[in-house]
Amino acid sequence: MPPVNRVHQTVFEEIQQRIRDGIWLPGDRIPAITQLAKELRVSTGSIREALRSLQTINMVKIEHGSGVYVTGIRPSVDLTNHFQQMGDGILLALAETRRILEPELAFLAAERGADEELVEIEDLAKKMVEEFQEGNDFSELDVLFHQKIAHAARNPILQQVFGDLRDLHLKLRKAVVLNMTTSSRALRLHLLIAQAMRARNPDQARTLMQGEMNAMVDDVLASDEIRKSLTNG
Repeated sequence: MPPVNRVHQTVFEEIQQRIRDGIWLPGDRIPAITQLAKELRVSTGSIREALRSLQTINMVKIEHGSGVYVTGIRPSVDLTNHFQQMGDGILLALAETRRILEPELAFLAAERGADEELVEIEDLAKKMVEEFQEGNDFSELDVLFHQKIAHAARNPILQQVFGDLRDLHLKLRKAVVLNMTTSSRALRLHLLIAQAMRARNPDQARTLMQGEMNAMVDDVLASDEIRKSLTNG
């Protein structure tokens, strides 16, 4: 069984994969939370948290008193595969796109996000610090952190775009190898962004996110230069 701080992500990925594999089709009601918890050998709380995250990216719809249903919105696989076929250059394009969009998402989230959402975003930032301090990969948490911000911004089009490109976001995050210094810088920015949003300071949240996105583009360019130097050497 995965460590406690990884259970949510493991459950999230398992349910998402079943939907993508067609085990549950659009419109299907997925098994009850207690049944899933027993089958996956996790707590019902972990199942609920994973389902809430899946609802955030529009893969499921939670109807209280009725159940959890697979949505008919499933373009993420085709869209992600389309971009992945375009090669490594698409990662820089994605980084540049995020630099344009995410500062405004942080601004909107600070204005529109529910209090409990902003608390959850800050908790994710803290979890990333814990994972880093324990020497663990925090890529999945990083992607989820930014998806939660997109959801809190209350813009359904941008939220859908971020959900569709989740796999590509993860590929970008794993492609950029961060050292101790850049990791510490990135995690510090995550915390400051989350705190600015909780303080309902949209201008500060936007400025801090702009700083993070600028650094990310620089990291992608640096990683690309490293790959080129190794190839040419």
